[in-house]
Amino acid sequence: MTPAPPPTPPTRSPAPAALAACAAWAGVLALLTGCGAGASADGPRAQRPSHASAASAGAGSTATAPVPRGKGSKLPDDVNGDRYPDLQLPVPPRKRGLPSRIAFVHGSHDGLHPATRTVLRRADLGLPDGDVAVAGATEVATADLDGDGYADVTTTGGERLGAAEAKRTHATVRTVPYIAWGSAGGPPHARSAARVQLTGPSESVDPARPTVGDFNGDGHHDLAVVRADRRSFLVLYGPFDRAGRAARTVPYRSPFHGGGAEIGDLVADRIHGDRPTDLVVHGISAATQSGSALLSAGPHGLRHTGRPLRKGNSIAFGDFDGDGRRDVAVGASGTRADEGGDATEKPDIGRTVSVYYGTATGRAVRSSPSIPVPGMSGTMVAADTDGDGTDELAVPLGSGGARLLAPRPGRTALARRTLTRTVPDRVDGRAVRRDERAARLYGAADFDHDGKDEIVLAWGPGIAFSLYGERPERWWITNGASDKITFSSRPFAATSQETPTGPRAGG
Repeated sequence: MTPAPPPTPPTRSPAPAALAACAAWAGVLALLTGCGAGASADGPRAQRPSHASAASAGAGSTATAPVPRGKGSKLPDDVNGDRYPDLQLPVPPRKRGLPSRIAFVHGSHDGLHPATRTVLRRADLGLPDGDVAVAGATEVATADLDGDGYADVTTTGGERLGAAEAKRTHATVRTVPYIAWGSAGGPPHARSAARVQLTGPSESVDPARPTVGDFNGDGHHDLAVVRADRRSFLVLYGPFDRAGRAARTVPYRSPFHGGGAEIGDLVADRIHGDRPTDLVVHGISAATQSGSALLSAGPHGLRHTGRPLRKGNSIAFGDFDGDGRRDVAVGASGTRADEGGDATEKPDIGRTVSVYYGTATGRAVRSSPSIPVPGMSGTMVAADTDGDGTDELAVPLGSGGARLLAPRPGRTALARRTLTRTVPDRVDGRAVRRDERAARLYGAADFDHDGKDEIVLAWGPGIAFSLYGERPERWWITNGASDKITFSSRPFAATSQETPTGPRAGG
């Protein structure tokens, strides 16, 4: 989850259970954009290292360990079904022109081990041979969509249109979601992914990855996708059958001005048990910071009308006051296209965060005053690092790292601490400029299932990372203060990009 992505486009909230973080870099990270044939888990298996050796081996070793074959779980980010969340991260290619990969570093009772991983290319997801790489189709999401206890991998793919349809629609490609079904041992090397059945065969959606949630609290994971017109979206309620057909599909209009404004993004609360997950519909605005609407969830699904939220491109769900009810934080980086500069800013905007606290009636009450966060830039993350049932709010800073806040109703948030990490002046034999050494916030999850979330920071070489978060390679898994493990994912791309080098993970 998330470094300082460009502050202007809408961004995802990397929910702790799913690491939407990955969501946080929507439209920035070039994941899975290649369509090469054949793939495998990345390399020969090795004995599972101890936690200490994993931290040191991860920086320069291509060794891999067997992926545990789980018996199933209800976690949306547990792709091998062993009841521990997994870290999803991008693996850029070593050479230009080769396809990117995506990796899952698997959780365990003592946390993440970089050797215990599964690395996939887009071809591994079983998309059709005619799949067209669509601009913006850069991410995958995971959830157990068929209810078998194993998280499935869902993404979008492009279908090239025939001449007649292209002339009629003024488009050349139709974008649709696909599901690669999971199983024990990790993400699939699927022979054939299921094309999600939408409202009709000609339906097209926005290229961004589908949003996962449980929008009616029935324990079955659901999908939400923005339609191609960006003025409406679909909620597909699970369970899904293996033909990609949802139990029911409900269309929703844009909640902005009677459906007139475009939808930029959908941000869902984390899936946790049978709790209904609310959804924030984030708009697109001529200004840099866009408004949003909160749609509350219940036994019958999402409401069709929403509560307007303040402008801001960073959204995070959590329980920030420890009352057991879900809250939503909205943050604005202060960058706008429709303001006249600092002298004319409304004091409520700036670089500030507002929290909408849940109440017994289900309504949301806005925090007062707004929380000033100097230097804020990027997507926020909620994390309960001490296991007390109250989330902290990690706010990314433009200078790197994150400030951990403790928001409370009716007063300015307490600043718990600032979390920063940097790399040395030389990495992998290359000099690193002083202003490009800072790691950035990526996400959070409880990888060892001890009731305490770990916060993930990432770093990558070059100005593309320092500005936009592209091509991260080094990772810090922290308890909110000290490091539990650090590693480099650069070796994940060291094996052949074109041919399998070993047995597939979990096989």
